[in-house]
Amino acid sequence: MTQRQKGLAFVNAQANNVKKIAVMASTVAFEFNKATLKLRRSLHISPRNSPEVQRKSDVGGGDIEIESPGSTQSTSRKCSKRNRQLCAELSSFALYPLFGALSPSHFSSPNLLFQSNKKPPKKVVEFLHLSDTDMYQIMCFLNPRSLLNLSQTCGRLRQLCLANEENIEKRDVTSHEIVISFNQVRRQTEVRLLKRERTRSDPQFTCSNIRGLLAPFSRALTKITFETTVFVTDWLDEILDLHRENRLIPLSLVFTGGALTKGKQLTGADLRSITEAEFIDFVSKLQPHLQEVQLSTSRIFKVSSDPPRLLSMITMLSSFGIVYERPPIHFYHQDISEAVTFWRTDSLSRNCDIFMRRPHDISVEAWQKLSGSIEESRIDPYTEEVLVSKITIKHSFLVHIDLVFHFH
Repeated sequence: MTQRQKGLAFVNAQANNVKKIAVMASTVAFEFNKATLKLRRSLHISPRNSPEVQRKSDVGGGDIEIESPGSTQSTSRKCSKRNRQLCAELSSFALYPLFGALSPSHFSSPNLLFQSNKKPPKKVVEFLHLSDTDMYQIMCFLNPRSLLNLSQTCGRLRQLCLANEENIEKRDVTSHEIVISFNQVRRQTEVRLLKRERTRSDPQFTCSNIRGLLAPFSRALTKITFETTVFVTDWLDEILDLHRENRLIPLSLVFTGGALTKGKQLTGADLRSITEAEFIDFVSKLQPHLQEVQLSTSRIFKVSSDPPRLLSMITMLSSFGIVYERPPIHFYHQDISEAVTFWRTDSLSRNCDIFMRRPHDISVEAWQKLSGSIEESRIDPYTEEVLVSKITIKHSFLVHIDLVFHFH
């Protein structure tokens, strides 16, 4: 006999036993019902048999009940009610031991003969009445998502969650992005937390700093956008502090607003109070998570080094762009050649797309010497010169690692 057949035989035997027990229980219950009915009949005293009631036949042969002068209906009703209550108690006492033993809740089955009062209700303690120590013990059993939901219920639980945040594992959150902008109505800079794939009906959260928007027990892997008129230097220290605390992981830094430049008026995120070296050092401290830097602002820092060191960041990033800057930064063939050589020899290089102005002193032959393959080009209608718009350069020893220049 196989294991499956043995299992089926065991199940059938159990089913037969259950049927036998059910038949036996039904038989016993039936006998108890008969005994109960007999007991009710024997204890039932009709008002007709009471000595206080006299029968008298009328002329038509009918019977008329005439109460004696000293009797009352209340006495007979009380007696009948007391008899019915006794029958109910006896029947309950006889049947509950059987059905209580067969039911899962037999320990809670009432005994009407010996128990007249209900059990006192159990004492209920509300969660918010617990001490902070007891709450923390409960929080240790929750996962990061449950802790996040708990912290959003009230101010006390949020403060308790924030106070014990370092001792609990954090959950990565990638659903939102941070936008730092200048509110023209309130005349102050504010931070907004927006859903990445958002609609008009999606809520947005606003605060005066980045820390106040970050959910507890979470690590925000997010994009940070600095809009026009924002002084970037006011936020660099907070970003670095949150990054060291493992609370904020910037994946992309976008400095925008330069497209609004009109004539000599400079607009965009303000980077003029820091130097090129300080900016590169700031980007290096956010590695290896930072992937993109877009300098789409007109208020850019002054490039003091010669040649500019901005292209050295292509070994750390996957996307780098520098457009709309005023005055424009021009890169020459020698600058690009040195950056490409360093990128091709670095074992930590990654795929990188660079968006920049077209250099003026480099030709198609020069690109070919850099082992680059031209993918897009056009002819200048005025000079009939071939203008390269996109070129791809392969890494020296890393497979499927490309450096792509996009010129405008």
